Amino acid sequence: MEAVTLFAALGYRFTGAGEGWAEVTLTVTPSVHNLYGIVHGGVWLIVADSAMGAALATREPVTSRVITAQSDFRWLRPLEGDTLRAHARVLRRGRTLSHSTCDLLDSENRLVAQANGTYVVQPAASSP
Repeated sequence: MEAVTLFAALGYRFTGAGEGWAEVTLTVTPSVHNLYGIVHGGVWLIVADSAMGAALATREPVTSRVITAQSDFRWLRPLEGDTLRAHARVLRRGRTLSHSTCDLLDSENRLVAQANGTYVVQPAASSP
């Protein structure tokens, strides 16, 4: 997943993963700020979605495709410091739809946001 150009451009990286969980860490720089000098809301969503999709991917064959079907996001408090860490875990792996959740933490380990996502997991395309 780190081969995705967008991830490097935003300045985040995968910092941990295991069976059913994944972690993404964003180092905040002015390049991810909005007009008000704070992390753009869309960046928060990309980081959370990436962590949740990666958590699901830890339970799937490497050739499977994990595709976002729906997401829900709540900002709980302002981000302080220059680090945003997203820790996601799988809630349920279903036959067609799967569900993940994500806590977003600041550099002091305070909960600053939460997300939930629903994903479609597609098996690898078969060869012709």
